[in-house]
Amino acid sequence: MSPHPKGTLLLIEDDAQFQENLAVVFRVAGYETLVAHDAQEGFAALQSYNVDLIMLDYRLPGISGMQFFEALLSENEYHSASLVPVIVITGYPVTFEEKTRFIRLGAKALITKGTGFKDLVKIIDCEVGAYKAALNFNTVPNREFSLPDYLNYVEKQIILRAVIKNPACSQDAIAKELGIPRSTLSRKLGEYKLHLR
Repeated sequence: MSPHPKGTLLLIEDDAQFQENLAVVFRVAGYETLVAHDAQEGFAALQSYNVDLIMLDYRLPGISGMQFFEALLSENEYHSASLVPVIVITGYPVTFEEKTRFIRLGAKALITKGTGFKDLVKIIDCEVGAYKAALNFNTVPNREFSLPDYLNYVEKQIILRAVIKNPACSQDAIAKELGIPRSTLSRKLGEYKLHLR
């Protein structure tokens, strides 16, 4: 683990082997990683630590991932953690209704356990970066903030969200979805140091 981690992740996952593998990947990527085997351990961790992202297993013993997420958003004792980005991860099929429910609750992504670790770290980097930027927004001195900088930031977020939403899509497909020329998307991805298949 690096001495100055990029952030602290809470991994709530009951599969011990998968949990261990993810924890190693996240630590190598520069994140401090807290682990919980079920929702109760997850809630206990949130009462003791400040985290920058929650990686939540869809199926947990006892309280499900969905129930955990709903409690996180509705119960006063977890109010300070209710704005922390949540990424839901699953090894099981998820119905359209459940996907819609997670998205409406504010899940930043719903991904399968077959997603490559490199892609997963990219998604986490984007979400932690956006979360920290939002938290620190008012601490940026006015003289350092300009409308062009803000517009560039918004543009970058739109492109990154499109890439996160469609990690396996080609540049042509993403450019079409965004309504911009492929050459513009390629240039922007180069600026952001992102690579698509």
